[in-house]
Amino acid sequence: MGLRRIATTKRALTAVVALAVIAIVAVAPAGAQDQSSSGGEHTLKIGWSQNPHTLNPFVGLDEESYTVWAINWDLLVNFDPKDLTPAPGIAQSWDVSDDEKTVTFHLVQNATWSDGVPITSKDVKYSLEVLGGNGALFTSYTDNITSITTPDDHTVVIKTSKPDARIVGGLFIYILPQHIWGKVPVDELTGSYQPKLPLVGSGPFIVTQFDPGKLLTMERNPKFRGPAPKYDKIQFVTYGNEDAVERALQLGEIDMVAEVQPTEFERVGQQSDIQTLRSPSPSFTELAFNLCNAQNCPDAEFNPAIQDVTVRQAIAYAVDRERINTISSSDTSFVGHGLLPEFYKSFYEVPEQDYPLDVDRANQMLDDAGWVSHGDGPRTKGDETLSFNLYVRSESRADTQAAQLIAEEAKAIGVEFKVQVVSTDKLTELTVRKVDGKPAPDFDTFVWGWGGDPYDPSFLLGLVTTGEIGNSSDSFYSNPEYDKLFEQQSTVFDTARRKDIIQRMVAITQRDLPYLVLTYDPVLQAYRTDRVGNVTPVCPEGDDGGIFCDQISYEPLLSLEPGSSSSDDSGGGGGVILVIVGVLVIAAIGFFVIRARRRGGGGGRDGGALELED
Repeated sequence: MGLRRIATTKRALTAVVALAVIAIVAVAPAGAQDQSSSGGEHTLKIGWSQNPHTLNPFVGLDEESYTVWAINWDLLVNFDPKDLTPAPGIAQSWDVSDDEKTVTFHLVQNATWSDGVPITSKDVKYSLEVLGGNGALFTSYTDNITSITTPDDHTVVIKTSKPDARIVGGLFIYILPQHIWGKVPVDELTGSYQPKLPLVGSGPFIVTQFDPGKLLTMERNPKFRGPAPKYDKIQFVTYGNEDAVERALQLGEIDMVAEVQPTEFERVGQQSDIQTLRSPSPSFTELAFNLCNAQNCPDAEFNPAIQDVTVRQAIAYAVDRERINTISSSDTSFVGHGLLPEFYKSFYEVPEQDYPLDVDRANQMLDDAGWVSHGDGPRTKGDETLSFNLYVRSESRADTQAAQLIAEEAKAIGVEFKVQVVSTDKLTELTVRKVDGKPAPDFDTFVWGWGGDPYDPSFLLGLVTTGEIGNSSDSFYSNPEYDKLFEQQSTVFDTARRKDIIQRMVAITQRDLPYLVLTYDPVLQAYRTDRVGNVTPVCPEGDDGGIFCDQISYEPLLSLEPGSSSSDDSGGGGGVILVIVGVLVIAAIGFFVIRARRRGGGGGRDGGALELED
């Protein structure tokens, strides 16, 4: 379920991750046990800047939606919050055939939906076929499946045309109650349909109230098959911008923030009753280039000089990624080294062609390629000029600052970037524009980000495949060699063999540069130690884990405990009710049809293009 990393969008992880789940500590704050046994209702209040645009998974594209869905519904195979490996979900176990093209899933026994109806194999078949076949963010997961059969109520057999490593640990499709969603025609589900509340689910909490722009409430699922959560409710409170979210945390109006702004991370953590955590995520921020060719995009609008690979490589050598991380991300991110984040430890290594800062080399490359220098102005070759628009979302201060730094640094090699600050909606419009049904992107470059799936790297790797042009692809890159390797890696279950193929793919993208990956971006979280107890970092477990396994696992929520000053619906607590929207940004998870982009903040700000003066 990769997400577009926006201040809040889609297939963002990253993501993603990522979005809404929490964790586990060794010692609860003083008084936590007394409070939790006092008889009052306890509410975990999470602040976010934007709320989901919809609760309908067939059309939802933003990260906030994933945050909610991940608590409301299980996957067929969930993720273990300790190491993100496959763990029981609706299926309690599974068997893989010798030819690796048939997987048999054995479902949890005696499980019911929150309305008391039994969970059966019919629900799984419906979800994989109908949501997996029509959901905006889910269709790519099922394109290798040839059949789904249900020998009995607790067995599901999935056959694939070729081995597909994603079927276990990468089939990111929520399992919906067929008796609810199956009554609605698909053309309505993929249109303006809004599900009725309460949102029938299988997770520990279900959505019972949604007041867009204000509050989303989830209450305990009375039929949840696992241990009862220690909180009675989760309330995601919407503030409209990240500054307001962080103020609310400092004032004690909310208990937790799932994604703190990089520029505020250090300052927020200086308050004695607030703890911050930085945990890795499958997310990155990139400088993207419009590489759409005449065949795929006959009506695209861009400066053709951006499709000169030497120009892109020279830009890569001129951009100081260390400086961008230090300034735009306040040194909270990690310098990027190619398409695949270090989060994917089993498949990652620093690529050989890594573009260390080397302005002299960049200038020499352009000289050798015939691009004539004109002092302070942009280089030229014939009637072409190295002057490009560079779009960035107004909702993300970090990305805007990164774009300005890129423009400043590129001057040293005779490349001009005209930074255009626009709303997320506007940038989405420019990247998904079509003419006569064909993609017609209208940009030269932009800065944005992506979040990948928590265990399997295929989503991020798939972003630059030819098959995603018109869907998730935002660079419109096409390379048959890369496409072939992408198909090959997805069939390999052996990790070492798969890593070798993936590294060959990364090397191709480092050479051709559809993206210059600037930073790998962790999830920055914060919670009030006087309001939340029993917190142990997970996702993954360890010192660099997080407390909020956004979009990945709801299990940590089950151990989290109210602290000594936690919100109590019987009258204690005070402060504004706040609701969180998730990462999105990741919201550009919503961005096309895609996943969620993550980071950035302040949903709801729009506004036209603003050209920044140098």
